Amino acid sequence: MDNISQETSIPVDFKIEPTLIPSAAIKKLEQYSYGAGGHGDIWKCSMSTQSGTRRVAVKVIRVAQADDEELLRKASWRIRREAYVWIKLSHDNILSFEGIVDDFGRLPALVSPWMENGSLSVYLKETFPKLSDHRKLKLVQQVAAGLSYLHGNDIVHGDLTGTNIFVDDSGNLRLADFGLSMIAAESGNLTFSSLQLGNTRWMGPEFLEPSDDGDGSQSPQKPTKTGDIYSFGCIMLQILSGEEPYAWIKHAPHVITAIARGLEPFKKNINMGEVYKLLSSRCLSRIPEQRPSIVEIMTIMSPL
Repeated sequence: MDNISQETSIPVDFKIEPTLIPSAAIKKLEQYSYGAGGHGDIWKCSMSTQSGTRRVAVKVIRVAQADDEELLRKASWRIRREAYVWIKLSHDNILSFEGIVDDFGRLPALVSPWMENGSLSVYLKETFPKLSDHRKLKLVQQVAAGLSYLHGNDIVHGDLTGTNIFVDDSGNLRLADFGLSMIAAESGNLTFSSLQLGNTRWMGPEFLEPSDDGDGSQSPQKPTKTGDIYSFGCIMLQILSGEEPYAWIKHAPHVITAIARGLEPFKKNINMGEVYKLLSSRCLSRIPEQRPSIVEIMTIMSPL
């Protein structure tokens, strides 16, 4: 494989291994990574199997302290653990998982189908004027359905944004990148924290403050279901308005300041029914305990 680091992943004693894809089966299709997510870089690749060749996305987790062997060892184990959880999931609104490949750097890389239509944020920028109100509500319901499936399986997404929800060939939304924030928080590396410049727009205000470990040290806040609900509220309004949260703020670091000041993520009056207006307001409560559960959200949305 071209342009692959000669460093191999740290071996992990994992009782149930996720599907390991041979490195020879994966080939990069572009010289540079396609884009960067909150926790890593995405490569557009092709994967060869007995049934043929298809395009896949390879997510390479980014590390700040590449020379910290113990940190890398822990992160590698956690990635494999999350990969095992992911591979067991099956839902129309969850991005499916192909397996892991070990030759993209120091950590195992995650392989999933390539989504030609891109992310929800890109999709909305390109199609919003043509979307009917019915279509917008269907998209909101699909995000809720995917999140309901995750929470129902006791999985916290932790990084739900318009950039890691993807649009498949049928126009359906698929949630991706769940579990990476938990790996990040448990790794004790601020580069791995949920406070990433790319995802602060959708982030609950409670995550601005680090967690007190009780021994005088501080670590990133671990992802929560209530944090997911705040992010869902942002995505709901993004779909209904066609704009990302804090759209008037160009530079992501300034978003953090806006959140700290208590500024709402959406300024303009969004055309939506009273039910959605009340629901979004509850989802965006600055008090996590006052946000509805995904079960309540699904109940509210089911007759709509």
